[in-house]
Amino acid sequence: MAAPDPSPRTPRDPALGFPPPGEVLHRLRTHKGMSLRQVAAECGLSVSFLAALERGETDIALERLGRIAKVFDHDVGSFLGFSRGPATPSLFPRAKQEVLNRAPGVVYRVLRAPELGYQVVTGDFAPHSGLTEDLQHEGSDFITVTRGTLVARYNGVDHELHAGDCIQWSAGHPHGFRNETDEPAQMVVVLFSSLY
Repeated sequence: MAAPDPSPRTPRDPALGFPPPGEVLHRLRTHKGMSLRQVAAECGLSVSFLAALERGETDIALERLGRIAKVFDHDVGSFLGFSRGPATPSLFPRAKQEVLNRAPGVVYRVLRAPELGYQVVTGDFAPHSGLTEDLQHEGSDFITVTRGTLVARYNGVDHELHAGDCIQWSAGHPHGFRNETDEPAQMVVVLFSSLY
C-alpha cells in the first residue's frame, strides 16, 4: 500500500492571473526533449526542487523563475505567457529566408514567426511583372510599398501604391499585385495567417 502524499498539491487560484510555473516548465521541457537533470544543470537549481515545482508542491521566487526561463530563451513575462516573444531578438538572415518565384519577374522572401501568429513577405517585382493568379486566403494583410510603384488589385478594383503608401484588407477576397512601370518595385506584406 502506497504511503499518503505528505505534500498534496494545492489547487492554484485562477484569480492569480498566471499559469502554474511548474506546468509551464513541464510543457517547455518535454517539447524540447529535456530531462529535469538537463534543466537543473543549465539553471543551477536542484532536480528535486524542479520536480517538486512541476508537481505543484512548491512555490518559486522570481529570481529562480528567471533562471529557469532563460534555459528556454524566455524572460519571466514570456515564460508565463504575458508576452508572446522570447527574451532575445529573433534574427532572420537573408540567406536563410525562403525564396519563392511567384511569377516571371516576381520573387518573394518569406519570414515565419509562428510564435507571434504572422508571416512577413518581401516581394520584389521586376519592371512590367505581376502575379499571374489572384490570391485568396484566411486572415488579413497589411501591405506597404517600399520602392517604386505597384498596382494592388483587390476584389476587382485597382489601387496604385507608391513608395511609402500602405493598404490593409481582409485576405478572403481575390487580390494581386503588378508593376506597370519601367522601374523595379518592392513591397512588404504582413500576413496575419499562415499562407507560405
